[in-house]
Amino acid sequence: MSAPSDPEGLRAAAWLHDGHSAIRHDVTVAIEGDALLVEGFGSVALKHLQRLDAAGLLFGRKDLAGWRLGFDIAPPDAILWRLPSPGHYGGPIDRIGLWAAVAIFAVLSVLVVLGAIRGLDLVARAIPYSWEQKLGDAISGDFAERACRSAAGQQALDALAKRLSPSDKPMRIGVVNIPLVNAVALPGGRILIFRGLIDKAASPDEVAGVLAHEIGHVEHRHVMIALLRRFGVGLLIGSGGRAGEYGQALLESRYSRKAESEADAYSIAHLRQAGISPQATADFFARLGKGEPNMPGFMVYLASHPPSAERRKRFAEGATTMGATRPALTISEWTAVRAMCGGPMAKAGKPTGS
Repeated sequence: MSAPSDPEGLRAAAWLHDGHSAIRHDVTVAIEGDALLVEGFGSVALKHLQRLDAAGLLFGRKDLAGWRLGFDIAPPDAILWRLPSPGHYGGPIDRIGLWAAVAIFAVLSVLVVLGAIRGLDLVARAIPYSWEQKLGDAISGDFAERACRSAAGQQALDALAKRLSPSDKPMRIGVVNIPLVNAVALPGGRILIFRGLIDKAASPDEVAGVLAHEIGHVEHRHVMIALLRRFGVGLLIGSGGRAGEYGQALLESRYSRKAESEADAYSIAHLRQAGISPQATADFFARLGKGEPNMPGFMVYLASHPPSAERRKRFAEGATTMGATRPALTISEWTAVRAMCGGPMAKAGKPTGS
């Protein structure tokens, strides 16, 4: 059978996640020679593309994690015929090769034994951080359509994260337009703050306390342990189309009392190190625990990060021996963060500290 003709200028509508941000771009694509031309994003060699679904409507790149090109409507045959065909063995094996898959399964077998003997904590710590980052990128892509972006707000959050995180592991912070009082840590230092949390915070210091707590979960590998507990070592053979399941699992996760204690200790220590008083976080927990109990947004945070009298007391005690403090963000930075998602916002609280 001959290939469908490829008339000059034939194009198709598609959408793109470029692998560098959580933004979904509407684009048009065309085939030219041995490359796929993506309007506004240059060309991609066809040999670097890989098909991610059976219908031929979703494609990734072998050389760029998180890059996704999808078609809501099947493109013309002249384009579809030139794109990668289904694999021979199934998604993960076709992406990495048969013998590479055999080697990975051998390593996984060892990890299963280690996990059975020493527990999931050891397995989580054996996973390269670079692999975690790729998984976090894949999961965050599911929130792309709700991502809030502004240069000033993002710069303020990035600077705050740098103050609260280890220098060798930069955290990547995003805000999503979801009206729930929540934040979620993803693998590889990706942390998503929900708009509802920013709206309900009385000051940037409260957001800083929650952000530092989530960074603590990343640092102690609680995120990977939670995913391994839910999905087993099958998690390690590529996220594929399961990224949405992983993200949902993290939103629903209840960390152990020990894990919450470790994340709290991290938060208090790094707030103090940054000169930010932990008292604001104690006040935030107190407000969540008793204020507006019928609001779903509050209950979401209570479900996944249960504030308790003991935790409030711990943060309050962390503030007692501090000297001079400075706010997590300046007034202009806090205003920029609160405006990231646009639309009407709650009355902005002023930065605290002295």
